[in-house]
Amino acid sequence: MVIQERALRTRRAILEAASIVFEKRGFVAAPLSEIIAASGVTKGALYFHFASKEELARGVIEAQFSAMGQLRLQGSPLQQAIDSTHAVAHALQHVPLVRAGVRLVIEQGSFTEPDPEPYLRWVEPAQAFLEQARTEGELCPEVDVLAVAQLIVALFTGTQLMAQVLTQWEDLDERITAFWRVVLPGLAMPEALRRLKPEGAVKFPDGPEVPGSAG
Repeated sequence: MVIQERALRTRRAILEAASIVFEKRGFVAAPLSEIIAASGVTKGALYFHFASKEELARGVIEAQFSAMGQLRLQGSPLQQAIDSTHAVAHALQHVPLVRAGVRLVIEQGSFTEPDPEPYLRWVEPAQAFLEQARTEGELCPEVDVLAVAQLIVALFTGTQLMAQVLTQWEDLDERITAFWRVVLPGLAMPEALRRLKPEGAVKFPDGPEVPGSAG
């Protein structure tokens, strides 16, 4: 048990150090030597847990999804879809692990074998929110749920990239609000649209924790 706990701490230290280096330098430019130094582990320990830099990057991506998977949202399905994007925006502003994970997903063209799975894992919850919204009568009947879920992910990805370059994500919430104001009238039934808050219905406290995660 002690050995297992030590191994988990070592793995966590490597992932935390890797997230900082990958977020700062990107996949190609990030040297393993810098990650090893930042994590305080030996080269052997790193390779015990991760056989290559690419495997380590995939570990950071997976850790990002695990962190965001702890989100606990309430409200109507469409409001939860809105709030989930604001939660990710908040995490991008405050959590290096999430910033690194998102950057690595976008940079997958540099991997030996780019994996579509991370994009699908962004699309799936959006699609689930929309399907539930349709069941509850929030969604316009002509909406193509899968196409819109993919569009939301594409819009969010492009929006956060622009916010990163222009303001280091400082105005990301405002940009996310703007895209929902444009998109929602084509998605929501009129009575649902009047209740929805494109600026988000949840206020997330500043800090390094993933918003809405289970404590």
